This record gives sequence, structure tokens and C-alpha cells, in this order.
Amino acid sequence: MKFYANDVTSLSHRRLRPGFIDDPQFGTFLEALPDGAALIEADGRIKLVNGKLELLLNLARGDLVGSELAKHAKTAGPVIQKLSTALHQLKRVEVSGTLNSQRSVVANLSILRTADGGAYGALLTMREASRQSRNEGSENFRFDAETGSVTRTSFVRTPEIDAIVKQAETALDRGASVLLTGETGTGKSEVARLIGSGSEAGAAPFVHVRCGLLSDAQFDAEMFGIEPGSAMDTSTRGKLGYVEAADGGILFLDQITDLSIAAQSKLVAFLETQTFSRLGSAQRRQARIRIIAATNENLTDLVAAGAFRSDLYYRIAVMPFELPPLREQAGMIDALIEHHLRSLNLGRKPQLRLSAEFLAKLHAHSYPGNIRELANILERVAAVADDVGRAEHFIAPMSALETRSSVALPVGPTTPESLEASATPFKDLVQEFETWVLEKSIAENGSKRSAAKALGIDIATLVRKTKRKR
Repeated sequence: MKFYANDVTSLSHRRLRPGFIDDPQFGTFLEALPDGAALIEADGRIKLVNGKLELLLNLARGDLVGSELAKHAKTAGPVIQKLSTALHQLKRVEVSGTLNSQRSVVANLSILRTADGGAYGALLTMREASRQSRNEGSENFRFDAETGSVTRTSFVRTPEIDAIVKQAETALDRGASVLLTGETGTGKSEVARLIGSGSEAGAAPFVHVRCGLLSDAQFDAEMFGIEPGSAMDTSTRGKLGYVEAADGGILFLDQITDLSIAAQSKLVAFLETQTFSRLGSAQRRQARIRIIAATNENLTDLVAAGAFRSDLYYRIAVMPFELPPLREQAGMIDALIEHHLRSLNLGRKPQLRLSAEFLAKLHAHSYPGNIRELANILERVAAVADDVGRAEHFIAPMSALETRSSVALPVGPTTPESLEASATPFKDLVQEFETWVLEKSIAENGSKRSAAKALGIDIATLVRKTKRKR
């Protein structure tokens, strides 16, 4: 590195700097850069910043411009302290580390000099490290910051799926939220990842939120994070929330109907303004995210039953896409069979092939469990057959469950009413049994929503049935 005698130790000694530095249009140059950037005076004061640096540091432009870079070392992290030290020594430096916002970043500080070598300022650039290194470097990332690549072997792409993905990508690019619906096992999560992989890998975060795992007590901390050093922060390093982690990318709200009404209200408040506060902080932060939501339930029924907020529905259902069940996609069945056979035969001796009778059964089956059920059937035949999967090897797990359920129903719980059922019409008997099951489950689980989850039915169905009984 080249040093100049007029640089060392004397920050007050400045050379005349180029006029373009003070041109108001210079700020547009910074905004056009792909990374966070700041123009810093030789005395250490920040002259200009772009929006990307604001987001990385989680500090407002008004707090940054005019202040000394070193001032933000405490709130932003030791990376800023290293940059400030290098600036004081007028040294070019590249550092990497984790900000207090839990973002792993790589930062460069370049000294700006006149033609005769005199320093008149510095250009700071900062970018997030790759998603992979970001996850490795932060223990606080307790969610999947996914790259968007689809590695699941239970899903294949078809022209129909590609058409949905393309339309959804266009909608997202234009600022619309995307809603994926369909029966369980139709590949909603995989399609969401395909939509999220439309941009270059690693360029935009894709954060998968499994809403069914979020209780009301966890919602704020998991979604919005915890302010470092606050009373709520037991780790002293804070916690990055899903929303902040998805900043600039996609927040995938999987099975959004599992959120309680209280959690839905908080989500609506965030979506209204795209601003939030971490737990333990009053500072409002902004996150620019795009939303993909998914559910296997009938949202309009839930809204009508009062189990899902209508304002949230209208925000997430701007562009709805219903994924067809597997039984309606002959091409998908063929593609999945070929895909799974290739996977199952890796290293297998003897190689497995399917008889015409077995294939006929596969094509005739209704697949209530959709893609997962087909994978289960093929894995089972691979486990029991030698080299040829024959008709007798075909066992559909969902059909077996349904059969077991239908057999168990008449001899199920010993209700007093069941003993008098011989004189009761079958339909009334079924309704009485449903009433007993629903009321028992509600009493045991404390709420209709919890009862619906315990019974494996959607809340709209439970509400409708309980109202019918009255």
C-alpha cells in the first residue's frame, strides 16, 4: 500500500477535492450501486449514504449523514469500528464480520485521493455475505434462509407447474402478493421455492415461515426479532426475525391459516406499512419484502366463519393460484414415477421395474395424499419387491387409513347414545357421533381452533358442524 507523508496522523489536513463530490447528483450515483455505500469526509463524518446501507445497518439516513462513522460502532458492531480505525489511518481495508443486526457482511473502505495523492475522503461499500456463509457465521439464525434451489426428490416440474411459476413470478415482480392453495401434498412449498428462485441464487433471501409452529407467545420474537441488549434479549446479541431476514426478498408464509386471530392482526399491521419494531425497541424499521402465502384450507369459508381476518385475506390473495390434485395430472404422475424410480434404483440391486398391472393401479388411484402418497407407494414397493413391482405389491396408505377409520366408527367410543342407535336413522347417528367427538375435543383442547388441529380438520369445518348441531 502506498502511503503519503501528508496523510499520516493529520486528518485535519485536507486537499482540495473534486467538485463532483458536492454535486447533488452524486447521491444518485451511490443509489445506483448494487451494494450499500457511503461517501465519508476525511474527518470521518458521513456525507452521503444510499438506501442499501441504511438497510444493512438498520439505521436511518438522518441518523447517519453528518455523524462520525465511529459513532455507530456500538450500535452497528465491531465491523464499523475496524472501518473507522482504517479511515483514521487513511488505509484501504476490506473486513468481514457480523453486524449487531446479525447480518454477515463484507465491507470495503477505499481512500479517495486527488491527482497529487492527497486524501479528501473515503468510499465505503458493504454487501451481505453469501447466504451459506451467513448461516454458518450466525448462531442466531434459527430458520431456513433458503437459496431457492429445489432439492426435494418428491417433486418434478411440468409445463403446468412452470406456467404457474411464471405467472406468480411476474405478479411478485409487480408488487402483488401470491397465494397458493390446494390439497395437502400438492407441492405448494416446492412451488413457492421455485417462484423464489426466479432471481439469481443468493441475490434475494427466501425465508420459509411454518406458521403452524408459531404460537402467540412466540410470534413477535420470531417474526420481528429481539433488540440486542434489551430487557427481552437473553443472549445479549439479539435475535433476527423472519421479517428482517427476508428484507429485500420473499417471506413465504406456509399454512398461514394456522395463525391465530391475534397473530393475524399483527401480520396485517406489518403488511399495511411494511414497518415493524423488534421486541425491546421502540424504533420502527422498514422491510421491503414480497409475500407468498399457502394453505390447504378453504380461505373463503374461514373468512365467512370468522376464523380468518378478511383484511388479511385481501392482502395475501391478490394473485391466487390453486395447485391441482395429483389425480388430475396424468403427466405429473408419469414424471414422478420416472423420477422416483431413477432415485430408488441408485445403487439398488437388482434394479426395480414396474409391471403393467402395477402401473395401471398407479394411474387409477385417487391419491388423497397427492405427491407424498405416490412417493410412499413407490418407496414401499421398492422395499418389498425384488426386481419387478407387481399388482400385489400395490398398497395405498391413505386407503388403508380410510378403511380402518370406517371400520372403527361404529364400535368407537362407548357413548350412551350409541346403544340406542338401532332405532335412529344412520344420518342422525353419524351427526350425533360427530357432535360428541367435536364437543369432547373442544372441551379437552380449550378452543375450537385447537380442537380442529387435534382432529385434523380445518376450523371452518368444525365451526360449520358445531353450528349445524345447534
